[in-house]
Parts: sequence; structure tokens; C-alpha cells
Amino acid sequence: MLKQIVSNFNNISILVIGDIILDRYYYGINIGNASESPTPIIKINNIQEKPGGAANVAINISNLKGNVNIISLSGYDYATKYIRNKLVNSNIKCNLIKVKNYNTTIKSRIISDNNQIIRLDLENKNNYFQSPIMIKKIKSILPHVNMLVLSDYNKGTLSSVQEIIRLARNLNIPIIVDPKGNNYDKYKGANILTPNIYEFQKAIGTICYSNDDIVFYGLNVIKKYDLSALLITRDKHGVSLIQPNNNPLHILATQNKNIYNVVGAGDVIISILALLLSSNVNIKDSCILSNKAAGLLVSKNNYFNIELEDFISLI
Repeated sequence: MLKQIVSNFNNISILVIGDIILDRYYYGINIGNASESPTPIIKINNIQEKPGGAANVAINISNLKGNVNIISLSGYDYATKYIRNKLVNSNIKCNLIKVKNYNTTIKSRIISDNNQIIRLDLENKNNYFQSPIMIKKIKSILPHVNMLVLSDYNKGTLSSVQEIIRLARNLNIPIIVDPKGNNYDKYKGANILTPNIYEFQKAIGTICYSNDDIVFYGLNVIKKYDLSALLITRDKHGVSLIQPNNNPLHILATQNKNIYNVVGAGDVIISILALLLSSNVNIKDSCILSNKAAGLLVSKNNYFNIELEDFISLI
């Protein structure tokens, strides 16, 4: 049954709106400490670049044969050109709105012995950018999609997020949001939020020490912001699905417990969730499969795209 559903992903259309990012990885080995300061010396032997943020969400959906449109702010820079080429080569319909004095964010990670040593962010975001062009594009695409995914990295693309949510709700288009920051007022009226546990705790202003804490505060968030569900990703502890009229579901992680680098796991989860829910798979099974897929790729140290064959192997 599920394999038949997956084979029909090419009939699903999803609009992704959010911040594109260039993820750059420097892989190396620790060869000692610097003579001028007590800092490690990492000898780099490999450099990789990958589209990140909303671009990674779009590519994951496309890899699973879903149809994708992406809308994002972008700069007149190398990062934008690189990401656009990757998106086009993945058969994704690109709507990158170039803005003067805006740089597409570059996140550089230095990794040694499978551990991330440091992350360096190069960005010039615009959190208050209003774009009539963007709203016009959204209005033209929304009536033709099954699902809206908002991938917020707080770089400016979703500064008008309430207007976007209103447009989708008027068309009865379901909305999944990967949120950023501690202000969830801007996501009011979305269907599902998928924060990680650290973002969730910042938003509620307290630490959750147990599953009961997560459920208690999660239900409060759902009621306050008129949501249908919360899916909280919890790294090596898996995910927690919270709904107002159903028992909570805590799904254990499937990856090796010794793996702590989970870059991109949230992008994989929201991508699969969008496709499965658009295919009328119930939210419980959708969350279980999304969590399995994330665990599989983390265990492979894949930074971080799902392939159709990988996903089918989990069914």
C-alpha cells in the first residue's frame, strides 16, 4: 500500500517558501595544536558544498519525485548562483527574488573525526523585507499545489509569513512550518509546526525535563496559535507528535546512539511529512516513516539528502 503511495509522489505538488543557504563542509583531521594559541589545527582534506535551508527541503522532495516550486530571497552572489544551478538540475521550479545588498547565507562547518569543531556563518539578512513580487508569485502558484512548506531560518524571506498563511488558508492549502526564533505568533493558523527541542524550549521559555513536560507545553502552544499538531524533533531521542484530541506519540530515534551530528535531519523529516500527508497518509504513520528516514541518513553521515531508493527500503 505504502509503496504504491510513494510511486504516486510524482502527482503531488508542493510549494516551499523559505531561506536558501549554502552549506559548506571542511573535512579534516586534527594534527595538533597551534603554536600561537591553544587551538587545534585541522588539516583539511576534503571540501563539499550543498544547498541548505529551504533549498535542501525542496531537493529532498524532488529526490522523492514530488513536484516542487521554491520561492526565496537571494543575493547577487556566488552562493545564489550555485544553489540555483543545483535546484534547476533537480527539476525544481525556481523563484529566487534577488535583492540588492542582500547576501545568501553561507554556513561553513569544520568537521574532524565525525565531530563538528566550529560553524562559521556569513550572512547579511533582511528581516523586514516586503516584496510585492513575492506575494504575486505566491498567489499564482498556491492554487496549483497540495501543500505549503515554510522553511524559516530567519534570514528575511518569511518576514510576511502571516500574509502567506492567510493566503494558503483561504485556499484550504495545508501548511507545515519549520519555525525559527521564539515568536510563534507569526505562525498562528498554520497546521503543523516542526521545531527541534531546543527551539521549542526557547519559544516556551523553559526546559522540558520529561515527555509529560513536552506534552503539557505542546498542547498550550497548539491552543494558543491555532495549530493542528506539533512534531518536535529531539535529535537522538527521536520525535514527539502532539495533537489536541489524540494521545501523544513519542517515537524513538533509529540511528546509532553514538552519532550526534544531525545536520539536515529536520529538512528530511518535513520533506517526507509533506509528501505523505499530501498523499492522505495519516499523520502517525507519516511521522514514523519520516523519523526512520532521518535516522537512516544520520547513520550514513549523509549531509543530507534522501533518495527514493533509501526511502522505499524503509517501507
